[in-house]
Amino acid sequence: MALTYQKFLLFGDSITEFSFNTRMNGDQTDQFSLGAALVNAYTRKLDIVQRGFSGYNSRWALKLLPKILEQEQDVAISTLFFGSNDSCQHEQQNVPLPEFKENTIKLIQMMKNKGIKVVVVGPALHDQDHWYSLKKPEVDKGYVRSNELYKQYSDAAEEAAREEDVAFVNLYEAFKDQGDTWPELLCDGLHFTGKGYEVMFNEVLKAVNKRYPEYSPENVEYKLPNWRLVESNGSTLDALI
Repeated sequence: MALTYQKFLLFGDSITEFSFNTRMNGDQTDQFSLGAALVNAYTRKLDIVQRGFSGYNSRWALKLLPKILEQEQDVAISTLFFGSNDSCQHEQQNVPLPEFKENTIKLIQMMKNKGIKVVVVGPALHDQDHWYSLKKPEVDKGYVRSNELYKQYSDAAEEAAREEDVAFVNLYEAFKDQGDTWPELLCDGLHFTGKGYEVMFNEVLKAVNKRYPEYSPENVEYKLPNWRLVESNGSTLDALI
């Protein structure tokens, strides 16, 4: 039916949860929104469904995904973005590297079994000094992250994506490509500013265009005809809905 929309699922941790937040820098200035940009790109084409969970890791994601896919029918394509918390050295959040890769593979397979096209996203960069200046009590308790760890978990996510033959977004390298200005992509050293989300948006669409061109925005069917083509009594729509 013309009004039946497939879905583009965003599944991940806090960076996914905050993907519709336009004021991540806290100064009340509206910034780029990943979620809004995707809604705009896929307007009248796909529904964007956000399922982000701040602080969560791949181990906990394995508990959530079956329920999410049970509730959200007809998901066509999905991002899978964990690793930032898995790499955290505190025992509550930490998932050892081999388990993280195994979990990522399991999550990919759950999606593939539902016919979903998967875009795995790896951890970006971490501004340790900025994060530590804001979160010293947490750091003192062992909630430690680093770029070295992020790189390891990004590489593991990429290996999982390659082994499962799905798309991968290397945000670690995409952020590095910004040169000395890369800290501006992070509002607190961990979470993204609008600029960071814009980099992610561009990289996700680049991956979709390359691996799943049928789900590029320009290739997804536009729902219902232009209003100028609709009869005044609406009869044009009868056979379409």
